[in-house]
Amino acid sequence: MKLRLFTLPNCPRCPEAKRIVTEVSRTRRDITVEILDMSSPENLTTALMLQIASTPSICLDEEVVAVGDIPSLERLNTLIDQHKAISQP
Repeated sequence: MKLRLFTLPNCPRCPEAKRIVTEVSRTRRDITVEILDMSSPENLTTALMLQIASTPSICLDEEVVAVGDIPSLERLNTLIDQHKAISQP
């Protein structure tokens, strides 16, 4: 499963989102994490394809689970577990 965090350099909440996503990546082996800076045209295109226009935003595989919000570490783990349960047959 891929977790993508979309950020912008001037976003005041993105550093905290990065901290939480980094912590999740240290404790879970079932996900890969990408932190994508939306000031890059390529990353902005990816974000817009997912209908993301606010930061921080978190996407699990192709499902957007948080937009403009920072879930707690516990909430993010719950979202990952729920997504995993739904996506596995």
